[in-house]
Amino acid sequence: MLIALAVVLAALSYAAFYYSQNRRLPIPEVVAGTQTTFQPPESLFAFSGTDAQAMTKPTGIGVVADKVFVTDFSLRTVRAYTRDGGYLFDFGPIKDGANTAMNSPVHIAVSKDNEIWVTDRGLKGVYIFDAAGKYLRKFIPNGDPKFAWSPLAIAFGPDGNIYISDVGNTEKHRILVFAPDGRLITEWGHTEQIVSAGDSPGSFLFPNGIAVSGTGAGALVFVADGNNRRVQVFKTDGTFVRIINTSGTPRGVALDAQGHLYVVDALSHRVDIYDQKGTLLTTFGENGVGPGQFNFPNDVTVDSDGRILVTDRDNNQVQVWGYAKAEIPGVTKVSAASWWLLLLPLALLLLPVLWRRPRFVVTPDFVDGMIVAEMVAKMARGRRRWVMTEADAAGYAGRSAEGVALGELLHGEPYSDTDAGLIKDRFSITASRAGLLAMAKHYRVLCTDDVELARFAAALGIDVYDRASWLAKFAKKG
Repeated sequence: MLIALAVVLAALSYAAFYYSQNRRLPIPEVVAGTQTTFQPPESLFAFSGTDAQAMTKPTGIGVVADKVFVTDFSLRTVRAYTRDGGYLFDFGPIKDGANTAMNSPVHIAVSKDNEIWVTDRGLKGVYIFDAAGKYLRKFIPNGDPKFAWSPLAIAFGPDGNIYISDVGNTEKHRILVFAPDGRLITEWGHTEQIVSAGDSPGSFLFPNGIAVSGTGAGALVFVADGNNRRVQVFKTDGTFVRIINTSGTPRGVALDAQGHLYVVDALSHRVDIYDQKGTLLTTFGENGVGPGQFNFPNDVTVDSDGRILVTDRDNNQVQVWGYAKAEIPGVTKVSAASWWLLLLPLALLLLPVLWRRPRFVVTPDFVDGMIVAEMVAKMARGRRRWVMTEADAAGYAGRSAEGVALGELLHGEPYSDTDAGLIKDRFSITASRAGLLAMAKHYRVLCTDDVELARFAAALGIDVYDRASWLAKFAKKG
């Protein structure tokens, strides 16, 4: 992070110097990407919103005309922006029995009528809105309101058929194909964790993205088989065609007007571009927090101008990439005597260290023990941030100890359902304990007096402290 910040600060300083010399910055003209040789796109800009409109864990993305729609998994809403990243509005209210708002919106697909279809893993449903954010209806698969599933990825074929991945049954991760009227046409797939990319074609482990190319007998369905680290290609009836081996964990997929396949790779922190035969053409992005860098990207779409929009989940932004029509004009060189100007901002590298708030994932038994021992004031010292699952944190709302408001000291946060599911299956434990361990694995530390939980955490490489060891190591440091 510090190295990335140093580069960003140096680049900003250089840009300021350049502007003072030239009084204008060249802007590349963006086109749809017609090239004699395939070159990677260029980072154009990113947008994230500000203040109350700031993104928090953007996941899915879709484009309708001049609007960009982004699902915000943490804020449990869909946000609309202009093509240039200007905030427009939020939406999310629904009418689904007792449910009046979305719970865990993930992926977006846009129908030929410009309807916004949103999958919700928490509510196990697909909800449909118009381009102004007005709720229209819930998708009822096969006309059965009690249809058992957990939809994740979603895409429309050119013929209007709807392709949805179902991860609700742990024994049957599958692809479902529906007619426009909701009638189930076909399905394929089962759950299996493979060893090599070519193993067990047609099996899935959390299919996270779908894209459909072509019509008729030549149509192809591309499925990002996320936790099996590959993209599988099928005909529309489920006939297996080929496997595309990916570099990490593929999530969102999209096709451009030329038929190039864009695959977001969350763990490699980049986007790979393939032809439809599976040949890697180029790649763009890398891990980091600077311009053109990703931190667990999740989904991708291509707009009518050929611009590539990527949800950069843990950087809380959407990045926009495109192909430049011409080279950017040369810039003024900085003289050796002026380089000292670029070094001045590097003193700001100390600020992240000063502002850093280490996270400690904590269990109720640990907190209750600290309350009994009258050690809550020690927990509140310093800049530590104590986090729990949202369910556990709710139990401390309105309570206080030693003059410390426990509802403000303990912060409830969501956890990854995918990570929790893998931990639950590995240790055969309850979903709530698996969720807690998934959160602790993310922050790499767990405070608990539960011996069994501590043993599981240690097996996952998590630093574990009980009350005595935490006090011994941290209490004297303040």
